[in-house]
Amino acid sequence: MTPTITLARTPGESLAIALDRYRDAGGDPVLTAFDPRGHHVWPRRIAARLGVPVTGPPEAPGARQAPLGEAVAALRHARAEHLVVALLPDGGTAGGGAPSGADPSGGGPDDGAGFGHAAAVFALARNARLEIARSEDAVLRAVRRAAPRWVTLAGSADLLGFGLTTRLRARFPGVEPGVLYAHMPAKLSELVLKALLYPRLPGTEDVLVAPLLKGGAPLRSGRLTVYPQDAIDASAFARPAPGSGAGAGAGAGAGTGGADAAASSAASGAGVGFGAGAGPQTKSSHGHGPDSPGLLRMFSIITHGSEDYLRLTSRDLLCGRTGDAAQLALARRESATLPACMHGDDCVYPDARRWSPASVPAQLVFANACLTVKLGTQLFGRGNRFTVAQRFLDAWAGAYIASPLLKDGTHGENLLFHHLLEEGATVGGAVRQVNDSLVHWGIDAPEVLVVGDPEARWTADGARPLPEAVSCQETPGRAEITFEGLLPAFARVRLKDPELREAYRSGGLALTPLVPFGGRLPFYGTLGEGPDGELSALVFGFQERRLTGTEESRTLVVAPHGTRPADRIVRAVERYENLACLDIKLDKARSVLTDTANSLPAIARRARDAAGELTRSEPLAKATDRVLANCARLDRHLLETLLRLTETREYHFVESYRPAYAVRHVESPYAACRYCPETTHRYTSAHVLRPRLRRLLVSCPVCGATQDTEDETVDLTLEGEAVLVPGGTTRLRVRLANRGPDALDVLLGARITRGKQHGFGFALDPGRLRVPAGSTAEAALTVTTGHPTTRHAMLLRCYAVGEGRIDFAGRDLRFAPHAMDAPAEPAAPAAPAAPAAPAAPAAPTLQERPHEH
Repeated sequence: MTPTITLARTPGESLAIALDRYRDAGGDPVLTAFDPRGHHVWPRRIAARLGVPVTGPPEAPGARQAPLGEAVAALRHARAEHLVVALLPDGGTAGGGAPSGADPSGGGPDDGAGFGHAAAVFALARNARLEIARSEDAVLRAVRRAAPRWVTLAGSADLLGFGLTTRLRARFPGVEPGVLYAHMPAKLSELVLKALLYPRLPGTEDVLVAPLLKGGAPLRSGRLTVYPQDAIDASAFARPAPGSGAGAGAGAGAGTGGADAAASSAASGAGVGFGAGAGPQTKSSHGHGPDSPGLLRMFSIITHGSEDYLRLTSRDLLCGRTGDAAQLALARRESATLPACMHGDDCVYPDARRWSPASVPAQLVFANACLTVKLGTQLFGRGNRFTVAQRFLDAWAGAYIASPLLKDGTHGENLLFHHLLEEGATVGGAVRQVNDSLVHWGIDAPEVLVVGDPEARWTADGARPLPEAVSCQETPGRAEITFEGLLPAFARVRLKDPELREAYRSGGLALTPLVPFGGRLPFYGTLGEGPDGELSALVFGFQERRLTGTEESRTLVVAPHGTRPADRIVRAVERYENLACLDIKLDKARSVLTDTANSLPAIARRARDAAGELTRSEPLAKATDRVLANCARLDRHLLETLLRLTETREYHFVESYRPAYAVRHVESPYAACRYCPETTHRYTSAHVLRPRLRRLLVSCPVCGATQDTEDETVDLTLEGEAVLVPGGTTRLRVRLANRGPDALDVLLGARITRGKQHGFGFALDPGRLRVPAGSTAEAALTVTTGHPTTRHAMLLRCYAVGEGRIDFAGRDLRFAPHAMDAPAEPAAPAAPAAPAAPAAPAAPTLQERPHEH
């Protein structure tokens, strides 16, 4: 059923129309707007473009004037899911009259009743609770009492600020907020009309202008058309800004007098291609441009910008300067800061062609740029006279989505918002998911704001089944999503595992490719929880992508965060830089560290991008793999250096770092020794300049065994009978337990101080261990004993080295008592018996080996 717009002259008259329709239980919500001057310029233009009938306003005075309090009473038992808060100034009236000194027609800029009446009309159409508030505390109290899903703050822009919306979201994270604001009550009434009308007659096409995306041809997917940088023609979307002289025919719309509506009359007046008798828009009846007979559903843009401009191309921008001469005169009187063009100078971008946002025929605008929405006071004074957002809202737009903050921005935000609208999400729900994704990706602050109706749905039933090409396998704490032959433009994969849901709520869940992949056009991924608490993985891009040849499938993993290769590189660099404090000097480290330092900025950028852009995983993997390969070569050199130092001089790893580390904690006793019945002691030492660098030394005061590790996640032991036989072999096991969250990949080596000159040999099988998280691995260590002249107990030193990490274990090896006897030859004559060797002490003390602990 095609709705009807009913026009009124006063706020009270408009509210009376809405109340009468609200009380008619069988009637549709009323669509009404008031204008004290009776012009109703924009409501008539919108009705003409959409083919909507218009009635009123009444010619003769005397129509019923409804007080605001009547609407509050009528909505006392309305739906609790949506709360509308009318913000009125102190002294504003909630009754039917106007405050002292205000224009009773509702046209005065300080008329609290006029703003309140527009808010009440919106609440009646939404059957939402209505509250009056004159302070921030009153707003927060009203939200706390109602506990709604949607909150709409409506009123004068001067009473709304980002501090209020930010605190509202912080205190009530489950709420989906929106704001409806204007500087005149009649303009707020127009905005309410558009916010209610457009979702009932939505446009059939969405446009994404992407000057930061390389490409020369438009990309189409469903109703969305994406224009990359070399495919953008500004004249296809907008008319020249007033007085700009941009483009052909600029003079047609170049006047500077009259209202903002008049400024864009060239874009929407006679001769544009629509008439009062035109029917409701259809896909075949309109195109993109300002001269088309219909309206775009959404104009989305990601670009460089500020409050007063948005870049379309390197030579084109949307200009936020108003075309209203009276408002420009007020700006000169009121504002201490004005744009260059208001000082008689040229535009700050003198070579740019300037286009009018008011001429962009879009019902909804999504602006992904810096500082592109303003409330209350702006850089260039109050009144939004130079803001792009206000130029859109004063004309065609009934909703404006943007952030007030500086932004990096990603195309994923624009695409995600589009796909969620296509699914049937509310505007507030879609923006909430965008904000949650900004946190998940680590891109920006989650402060994207809805100017409009947060409950509006722009697609009646857009839920899409999961494509056959997509499957999901879940195990506790992990899910694998596989795409066979096709990456669809959008896929929502619902996840049932409660462990995943809890990890998501704690901020510890990641969505990553099992095998890194790339592509010319980006694909994005995020996680989100719907209003029903169900967790989903969302995967989307500009267009669907066929997977052929060697790329027939792609698998994504949903699991708790792990250590990324980029994180490993940063940690390894810190360890290599710290080698000098371990009394280790590596000449080869200098070139590796220099190369890594030069690579880190690019790796950091790719790691940040890959958090949301799945197709950035391949270039990131190539960069990190190259650096990690350098680290592996450096680890081999590091292990060789440790073994050489152990063999050639009195190098004691445990003592080497003491000059740069200080003992911060001692646990005495700590635990039972693994090799004897004694109790061990543990020392925790920290680098004096880098306290996060620690060493944990476990020492036994009886058998002299030691373990020295970087942290508590590694346990390195030497198992087996530690007995040496001259000329024989001793077989031990090196056991490495990994209690950390990440896999370990280490090189192993073992030596005895000055063992080479005595003929000792060492063999490890394998010499490299890969130990998954929470697992244990072993290597066989064979010690070949020579014929040392002094058969004293010898300390075996074992090292595990990986990505600059050094873990150490030491254990005494003793000669068997009979090994001191000379070997007997059966055919030789008997010889006098050699004197018996003194017995080795069962429990040697540290005092016997002051440098071997």
